[in-house]
Amino acid sequence: MKKFFKIFSLIFIITFVVLVSVFHKRIILSYEIAKKYLTLKNHLWTTQAINIKTSSNSMSYKDVVYKNTNGVPLTLDIYAPLKQVYKTSPVLLYVHGGSFVYGDKNIPDTLSPILDTFREQGYTIISTSYELMRNKENFNKQISDIKDTIRWVYKNKSDYNFDTDYIGVIGISSGAYLSLMASYSNEADFKDDAELSRYPSKVKYLIDFAGPTDLSLLNTNDLNYDLSKIFLSIKNKEDMVQKFNPIDYVNSNNPNTLIIHSNLDSMVPYESSKKLYDKLTSVKANVDLITLNSTAHDLSSISNDDIVAISKGLLKFIIFNSPL
Repeated sequence: MKKFFKIFSLIFIITFVVLVSVFHKRIILSYEIAKKYLTLKNHLWTTQAINIKTSSNSMSYKDVVYKNTNGVPLTLDIYAPLKQVYKTSPVLLYVHGGSFVYGDKNIPDTLSPILDTFREQGYTIISTSYELMRNKENFNKQISDIKDTIRWVYKNKSDYNFDTDYIGVIGISSGAYLSLMASYSNEADFKDDAELSRYPSKVKYLIDFAGPTDLSLLNTNDLNYDLSKIFLSIKNKEDMVQKFNPIDYVNSNNPNTLIIHSNLDSMVPYESSKKLYDKLTSVKANVDLITLNSTAHDLSSISNDDIVAISKGLLKFIIFNSPL
């Protein structure tokens, strides 16, 4: 671990020197993120309670209902900026994973240092829920839920002082898949709430942690009971793949994208992220890929080298997608 700290510190010093000529707020943001990651000890995607600013006790608004369709109220949590750095606040939306049937909007420990720092540097963090699948496939509804969350941000920008020119999305696993679909699809696609449908759903950037990009590549041979019911409910898999594949929505106007994926991932094949990266590159979209070499889908047993790769990549990506 000491070796990791030395390597990370060296990388940060180099990054900092390079960015001295860049705007002051971006330098502060990079410094604070690096400092917090140096203290991070838990590298698993857990939601265990720890003493961080993104705990439920520090929420500015908890369980805000952003829409209610089909008798299912969906909520989001808002973590307001801890400092007023900008006139209006950039927004970072977190979308949880859980194989489409599990999970909640509690923020995992591994993301807390970054989200914590964003708040200290004037950002608003929003963690959203979506309707989980029960007994049958419902990709259309889940994607619409994420797009409606973004539309809700636009609708309420004056009430909460949001800067809708700087909306970012960070998704984990199935949450990354939904984020990709919501961010890459056209404005007119995937509408659910009639009132929210009148608002935009455009985002500036997207961070994709091991999200499926090509559903045809997923291994569905050894699923648990809940997931088996979902996939057995799909009557025409070819039609579903054609409509719900993020890679088929790639174009040069896609938001800036950072992909982070392990080549040892047995749940979501690394090949899917590589295909997405190659296709985005071919249309000259702004994309970067961080390949991890030591860890599984849940980032268990992650090596120091991979921690450095994630930290360095996030630093670069976040800084250059932050307001001036």
